[in-house]
Amino acid sequence: MKDYIFIDQDIETLREEIHTKKIKVYKRLVDQCKRYEAVQLNAEHPNGSTTFMGMAIANLALAYVLTQNKRYLTEVKRWMDQVVDYPHWGNAHLVDVDLSAAWILFGLGIGYDWLKDDLSENQRLLIKEKLILQGNRMYDFKINTEGTGWSTNYFQNHNWINMTGLATAGYALKDTYEMSQAWIESSKSNFETVFSMLPEDGSDYEGVVYWRYGVMWLFIYAHLIKERENINYFEQSNFLKETFYYRLYQSAPNLEEIINFGDCHDRRSGHSTAIYYKVAAEYKNGYAQKLGNLVRDEFLYREAYESKIKPGILPECFFEVLFYDPQIQEKDFSDLPTKKFFPDLGLYIYRSSWSADALHFSFKCGAPGGKRQWENLWRLKESKNYNCFGLSHQHPDNNSFILVSNETYYAIDDGYNRTVKASDHNTITVDGLGYQDEGQNNIWKNYTKDMISEIETCQIDDQLTYIVGEASKQYDSKLNLSVAKRHIVHMEMPYIVMIDELDSKDEHIYTWTMHSDFYPEVSSEASSEVAQHYLYQGDYGKMSLFQFTSHLTEHKLADNTIRAIMTTQEPDKFTENKMKALKISNIAKTQKMIFLSILAPTNDDVVAKRIKCEGAIVIEVSTKKDKLIYVWSELKAFEFKGEKCPTRLTIFEKAQHQYIKRFSLGEVL
Repeated sequence: MKDYIFIDQDIETLREEIHTKKIKVYKRLVDQCKRYEAVQLNAEHPNGSTTFMGMAIANLALAYVLTQNKRYLTEVKRWMDQVVDYPHWGNAHLVDVDLSAAWILFGLGIGYDWLKDDLSENQRLLIKEKLILQGNRMYDFKINTEGTGWSTNYFQNHNWINMTGLATAGYALKDTYEMSQAWIESSKSNFETVFSMLPEDGSDYEGVVYWRYGVMWLFIYAHLIKERENINYFEQSNFLKETFYYRLYQSAPNLEEIINFGDCHDRRSGHSTAIYYKVAAEYKNGYAQKLGNLVRDEFLYREAYESKIKPGILPECFFEVLFYDPQIQEKDFSDLPTKKFFPDLGLYIYRSSWSADALHFSFKCGAPGGKRQWENLWRLKESKNYNCFGLSHQHPDNNSFILVSNETYYAIDDGYNRTVKASDHNTITVDGLGYQDEGQNNIWKNYTKDMISEIETCQIDDQLTYIVGEASKQYDSKLNLSVAKRHIVHMEMPYIVMIDELDSKDEHIYTWTMHSDFYPEVSSEASSEVAQHYLYQGDYGKMSLFQFTSHLTEHKLADNTIRAIMTTQEPDKFTENKMKALKISNIAKTQKMIFLSILAPTNDDVVAKRIKCEGAIVIEVSTKKDKLIYVWSELKAFEFKGEKCPTRLTIFEKAQHQYIKRFSLGEVL
């Protein structure tokens, strides 16, 4: 029986299952192949990405192998002939040695291996020679640039995609071209390093969109090397096992849209049926099976046609047919916890439920690229003099947050940005400034080893979430910041308490910023007792923002439009995100500043007021069911309601007409 690279199951059984157990994923393949027949191919290389051409060849080749329908063979030959005819693969930037070339190497390698017996001798020779030419171009570039660029950017999608394309072409030529073994061995060595350094918690600093675009290829390579050489990264890599949960918890409550930390071109380019079905099959993961089916049956075409990332989700039908295991039973997401913390990235997520109108709050604070990446980048620099700080998709977003509730984005991120700045995130700026070297694509290349942010405190249980992020070391050094902490407190109430603590050797104007899809109404003016109240009116609900501060403040509303070219291959193609910013600043310069904010995304009434107390900010927050007092201590020790408060933050609960101390949080002063 013919040995098909990448197909890890009996081909005759698969041919039967596409008409029974796999009928839905097979229909996806048929529909996609029909689209290819309508595509007019350019005689000259397009002025843009050709990644779609690699997947077209793979999909058409699979359709022919499964059905022996000559129509598919005729069509796949048309695509193969065209890419072979192009003298180069790629446009404008890193031609022949980057993503366009890699996707075609994958697809053409698959097509050559599967279909060579159905090709004329001349076609076989031309395809083989083209694979050799392009494979050597990619391999030579990889070898000649080791230590810089994608060749050793082990945490970046370019490395994963390019090396998988090279490996696939290598296996396709293994028996007929001696040099192809060097491609295979180079890819094996590369991925040994990659899988040894990926974060154990499955998080991805590049963000959800690049997760679906790049992490998919970690699964593709792991499948390929397991099928070819029985090397099982699915057993060895905790990242592969856990990364589905990173993606799931970075879904908006409706599961269709995303939480867009990192570089995310839009709110829909986040799903990958390829990954979901592979996770389900390898780990018997019913949650992944459920999300894969949900995307395939309900979200697929909105994602396909509203997404800005190509080739997009539709061509993943190739992987759906091969990865989908119909024996895996779906599991309901309501079985999962509503709180999740990813320690490597410093990412915390809270969902009030798994319903579409739930509250979703995400908070992020950590080392550039995540703790494990940052440590390994420095190890590679110190041991091999490798400069692998390819962190162009990392944003200066420490202590930033995103909040979605009642199907409304109340606090949003900048998404895709090529000139990243802290001011484009929901965080604090100082005299209008943010991080060291910001305002460019990759601001981290000149950072020192200790210039990191981190989660200092993380207490998560059924009753309480208390998280403290510290980011002062990443701010511009001339600001002389010693403290830039954001405290997140959540007590299973319909609101979140956020305390920002700033301190410097110098006096500054500190600005608290929150971006949204729309502006708030200013419902009341701040006084000694009453908070400044901002009301965000959504289509299906509302959110109140109450803020108390240690010094007098003023606010302004400002438009903030982020526009960024997506790829140098297509300079006229860009993303644009129009954000509405609320900026709150102290009026007079000061060394220390406290912002105490209550974020209440609920249609129920929430009331917040200040209680006078020397040396502390004391806030009473009332709902229909509960009344709590939050005390922020400025003194080493003092009493409130007869209770000693030896810590920065103490929470009191009203019980039987008196306040009882419930929690003491934070370090002792």
